[in-house]
Amino acid sequence: MNLYLLALFRWLRTLVQVRLGSSRNLDDQSFITKPDRARVAWVNAMQKFDALDKNTDALSAPRHVPTRLINIFTGQVETIQNDTTKRYVIASYLWNPDRFSDTSEHYSVDAEERELHRLHCPSEVPAGLSREYLQEIFFLVAREALLMGLEYVWMDSICVNQADPEDVAREIPRMSDYYSNAACCVAVSEALRRRYATTKGPPQDDTQSESRAEQAWRRIITWMKGYHAKRVWVFQETYLARKVIVRARNIRIDANELVKTSDSVSPKSRSLLSITSDEFPISLPVSDWDRPMSPELCLQYCRKRDCAFLHDNIYGILGLFPPKIRQSLPVDYQLSPGIILAIFSYLRVRDGDLSALLTLQHEFYERDEPGLGVSWLPAGFGWQPGDIFDVMSHAELLPHVDPEGILHMSMYFLEVKEVATILSFSSIAAEHEDFNIEVHLTPRHAELLPRRPPQTGIYHIGGILEPSNSGREPSFFGPPTLRQQIATKERVERQRFLNRKAKKRRGEVVLATFGEQSWSFEEVPNWWFWLLLATDDEGKTWRRFGIAISHEVNIGSIARKRFSIR
Repeated sequence: MNLYLLALFRWLRTLVQVRLGSSRNLDDQSFITKPDRARVAWVNAMQKFDALDKNTDALSAPRHVPTRLINIFTGQVETIQNDTTKRYVIASYLWNPDRFSDTSEHYSVDAEERELHRLHCPSEVPAGLSREYLQEIFFLVAREALLMGLEYVWMDSICVNQADPEDVAREIPRMSDYYSNAACCVAVSEALRRRYATTKGPPQDDTQSESRAEQAWRRIITWMKGYHAKRVWVFQETYLARKVIVRARNIRIDANELVKTSDSVSPKSRSLLSITSDEFPISLPVSDWDRPMSPELCLQYCRKRDCAFLHDNIYGILGLFPPKIRQSLPVDYQLSPGIILAIFSYLRVRDGDLSALLTLQHEFYERDEPGLGVSWLPAGFGWQPGDIFDVMSHAELLPHVDPEGILHMSMYFLEVKEVATILSFSSIAAEHEDFNIEVHLTPRHAELLPRRPPQTGIYHIGGILEPSNSGREPSFFGPPTLRQQIATKERVERQRFLNRKAKKRRGEVVLATFGEQSWSFEEVPNWWFWLLLATDDEGKTWRRFGIAISHEVNIGSIARKRFSIR
């Protein structure tokens, strides 16, 4: 009940801001005041990153070993004093399977392995987990350890003190090492636990026959992926592990061996594994469109996940990112997810990952930032547009972030004539559902892009103003929500502001390109990514208002200069 009241309060607060004036005054650069806690977290993250950037020895130090491990024979949680000799099996499982009520659960422990009676489950049960469920998960993981001749297992619900925020903050950045160092990761299949979906699978082409072997393989894949689409943390748990075993009841599936042999089954079966990798992303398979699994894809797949805290969309895949980012990002559930995302994006850009510049606040979430007024970071929780992966930075950008948070880059740019409500899909051949504006260019850029439609003589690029409507459910019909109304008002205000700037003086609103994406399909041109920038001080500094996507452009006829984006 308190959560609903809090959400209602935030909506009413934001509505008052819209009625009295925009939450960010575009002309005088005033921002909503944020608590000191957010600013302190931001500054601490910058200082930690700077220290790690200078201290290369800290980054090359041995990987962390788990702070605690469970002895499967005593049930005791033992504190490990940096003992690298202790090998262990690690677990990947749903914390609260009772939330998913579409099928019933089956709590059972089968005692077929020899010496199973020697196993002892820990007596302490964290809040929110049933003792029966925890016992079942423990025995599944412990049986794999017993099979491998090991005596220790690691389960996050037990080996991390969930009641101690400091312990949680210390352990989450280390989970990358824990899963990478584990002898094996046991992924508990909810489908098998519930005796569910033994014949169901992804849609198939009914016009083509499927062999009995392919049917069996499809069934195994359905079992294997289980309910992993419900767990955010599965990305780093199964992706980082050197070996993944799927277990439930007395069924044991070696996922790595299954993937290795899938090529010998049939191309259709291999394709099946590709399109399900967003649900069970072990490191061996590729994802849809033959893309190798990557941290950026995991971030996109997290959108579909059901998690209790939005923060876990970041923390759940933090282990896939470099140590400087993992060790610098604050783990604090008292901070808003928008602030965590802003700091996360900042650290990614500092580490050279410029694809983070494409991350925008989503219209479902309120404006929310640490209060430093850094426009090139998302102003609230959100994502980057869909279908973007493997962004390659253009040459000679020479990116640099100064202590004040100003991003300096040398970029090719196009002058903007007008920002209009979207009418077409611009220079992108295929429809891209994320676009919400058209960026019209000045006539001197006419030769760079095709006219759409030809009779207008207007040259434009598809763009997105923040707040983004990226990921809006296309099947939703009905009146917009209060937050969508607020987001629409903010976009309209930004659009008017940019058009006033563009009409007042040429060159005060521009598109500046920083990266591109190559496609593996023949005759499909690369996508180019642009920042929609405007200046208040005749080009000394710039602010980002959105992004744009186009096909590749001939840079031989456009200018380049160094931008300082604050």
